[in-house]
Amino acid sequence: MSEVFQRARSTALADQYGYVHQVGAELARGGQGVVYRTGDADLAIKQPLGPDGEPDHASNLQSRFENIRTLPIPPRIPISLPLATLRDGPGYVMQLLNDMRPFSIFDLSGDRREQIARSPRPAWLAGIEDVNTVATLMHYAESGSTKHRLIALSKVAAILGRLHAAGLVYGDISLNNCFIDEGYNPEVWLIDADNLRCEVLSGGNSVYTPRLGAPEVVQGRDQSRPRTDAWAFTVMAFEMLALVHPFIGQKVLDPDDDAGGWDAEPVAAGAPADLDEQAYAGFLPFVDDEDDDTNITMSGLPRGLVLTAELSRLFQETLSVGRTKPWRRPAMSFWAFELMRAHDQSITCPGCRMSYYRTYDTCPFCSAQRPGFVVATTDRWQMTVQGHGQVEVPLPHRLFNPFSLELNGRTDFEALIDFDRGTATHVRGTGALPAGLDFELVRGGL
Repeated sequence: MSEVFQRARSTALADQYGYVHQVGAELARGGQGVVYRTGDADLAIKQPLGPDGEPDHASNLQSRFENIRTLPIPPRIPISLPLATLRDGPGYVMQLLNDMRPFSIFDLSGDRREQIARSPRPAWLAGIEDVNTVATLMHYAESGSTKHRLIALSKVAAILGRLHAAGLVYGDISLNNCFIDEGYNPEVWLIDADNLRCEVLSGGNSVYTPRLGAPEVVQGRDQSRPRTDAWAFTVMAFEMLALVHPFIGQKVLDPDDDAGGWDAEPVAAGAPADLDEQAYAGFLPFVDDEDDDTNITMSGLPRGLVLTAELSRLFQETLSVGRTKPWRRPAMSFWAFELMRAHDQSITCPGCRMSYYRTYDTCPFCSAQRPGFVVATTDRWQMTVQGHGQVEVPLPHRLFNPFSLELNGRTDFEALIDFDRGTATHVRGTGALPAGLDFELVRGGL
């Protein structure tokens, strides 16, 4: 436990209005600050940190707070904005739902790795010798597998898309700045509004999380823009889904075996000597680059198991073409749409708890027979529903309306699906189930 955390646990801090907040457990820590829970379940405190890791008393948070309040922030957008600055120290109070946790829960931490190492190995991983690979896959399954990550990422992309449509830049997307709850249709919030600003042609500061910064920002050629948000999001998404950083490939892991070739792209002048830093700064090709296999990797999950063809194309456009041509990076609305569509094509294996796309006849991870499911279809969307017996199923807005960055997760109707009889009955929602909504029951097994 850090010294800052120990001190904060025993501290009561007053805000500018005189309200006293009991500072509790640390939620997340990054390069710019640390977030703590408070005695109020729906409030958190963010304190800025200096280079020494201590609270930065020199920061002018009041001015920053006032600047954020003047921005054209879209209404009802799930971003935890500052509510009040602290009077007794640097920092501010912000809203945060009680049961939310940072996206770092999707990453296998050292403590969790030790816990998993003491757990029995599931049968579907019995043939893997490498203990780190086993721990990684066990954690991947326990944290919702691909399906849970797809919906979480879609909702982050929707938030960023709404900000960009309002002319705003988020500035520092990372695992510690995205929070999620545990619901069936989880809520996702961004918590750090410190760097939120309007896009400007020149000037201003650019902040990024190491490993996620866009090449033009890391190399000092440009500043934060919507397309640099898109880059950071895409790197984070690829690593969350495929379990490998999109630029840590052969050129980094096995440089002695990198023969290159007459058409290999030379490293640009000014590139750092460290190969990892070259990769993170965008000097090396994307590991899945369709036109350049000099930085290929066999690490991570097979892409065909975690990505649809449409998602693969978005990754190519952002991380391959978009590495040197930032204007080619797809807008966040495309990501929100395709990630949610991939989520709605996914099923979860009851045996190993890994998810996969419903086109497979058996689980590609443990070879168990595919479970039964229902496909709800309209002329706008398809959604896969798993279950057995009778299950009440929420039918979201996206089934019946054009895809909305704000409303696509809203429930418009609920239906009672009887998996044994193959029937669907209206339960909630205005009137009966809409005309044009069809349900197809696909039985389990081969």
